[in-house]
Amino acid sequence: MDLSATHVGRSPAVAIPRRGGRVLLVSELFPPAIGGSATLFHGIYSRLGDADVKVLTDRTAPAAGDERQEGLAIVRRAMKTTRWGVLHPPGLTHHLGVALHIRSLVPRRRAVVHCARALPEGVAAWLARLSGGPRYVCWAHGEDLMMARTSRELTFLTRAIYRGAAASIANSRNTAALIAELGVAPERIHVVYPAVDGERFHPNVDGTAVRRRYASPDEVLLLSVGRLQRRKGHDVAIQAMAALRDQVPQLKYLIAGSGEERPRLERMAAELGLADRVVFAGVVPDGELPAHYAACDIFLMPNRVDEGDIEGFGIVFLEAGAAGRPVIGGDSGGVPEAVEHGASGLLVRGEDPAAVAAAIRVLAASPALRARMGRYGRSRALAEFSWDRAASVVSSLQARLIGD
Repeated sequence: MDLSATHVGRSPAVAIPRRGGRVLLVSELFPPAIGGSATLFHGIYSRLGDADVKVLTDRTAPAAGDERQEGLAIVRRAMKTTRWGVLHPPGLTHHLGVALHIRSLVPRRRAVVHCARALPEGVAAWLARLSGGPRYVCWAHGEDLMMARTSRELTFLTRAIYRGAAASIANSRNTAALIAELGVAPERIHVVYPAVDGERFHPNVDGTAVRRRYASPDEVLLLSVGRLQRRKGHDVAIQAMAALRDQVPQLKYLIAGSGEERPRLERMAAELGLADRVVFAGVVPDGELPAHYAACDIFLMPNRVDEGDIEGFGIVFLEAGAAGRPVIGGDSGGVPEAVEHGASGLLVRGEDPAAVAAAIRVLAASPALRARMGRYGRSRALAEFSWDRAASVVSSLQARLIGD
């Protein structure tokens, strides 16, 4: 619906309120920032056509100011902070500053603030609401809720933020259960799965150049994409590679991403004699990701729970599926909702190198099985995980809150 209409004659243009009112998305991460969260929020909120959407996000450069991006009004300020609590003056000062900015950007009526996370974005929205500001909804991704449990203050804040929210949005049923443990009524929790662009990630993307760079035609190329964190299971994948050295000698493992685990993983690969079979590609530019999926034979991320850190969903599994590639994922967190075991891929105990090796062996030995799982994975990604479908759920929730 258009924002305005012009009456016949000389009458001025009159603004027509949209069904969904006003949305203020508060997210530290938003394009041009890269990563799953930035992709998620841009993909959904750029498609809320029945609401006026404004985004409050981090300043990407000293001179960055207000702008427009695909119909969205973007407002930038200093958002990044390591002080997520409110007990230390610098942290409280930061959150109050953001809260005041929120109050200045949207009115109390017919407006809802959408927070990317409880910490830190939700703290400011909560403070704004306590001081008479607009209602807010708060997203949850799984690992953020587990991280909050490491501190009494952060646990208190997280519980207060979700209990004070008009609604909560979880990226999986597993994450929704974690929100419910905070004392939030089930009817106020809504599951919105991440999505994938099926035109961008497609089996017909040309991955020839990437394939030629990393593997020969007769090798089976495994691919992982994501930040190098313990919970992702790169270390277990490398151990599985070592176990398969003699059984499946044509294996190659390509790891795309960076993170604190890289030095340890490189040492492990060298110590296991896999330096020539495990390749670290570093951060892959966003535009080159589809070609990397197209170049691989199997997508692999044997995630596990690591000291409470979990994989909330795993959008990379959808990207691989849309690209027509079978996947191997860890049977924990929200991943069983992203991967249909036996159909789009295989779920394994991510802490068990033998289980990971067995799954790799099965898929490496059967091109027909890989092709069948790849076809199913793509059809499922298109049918169940489209951006329009995700945006419609958020749009309906927003319209209902505005109508309450």
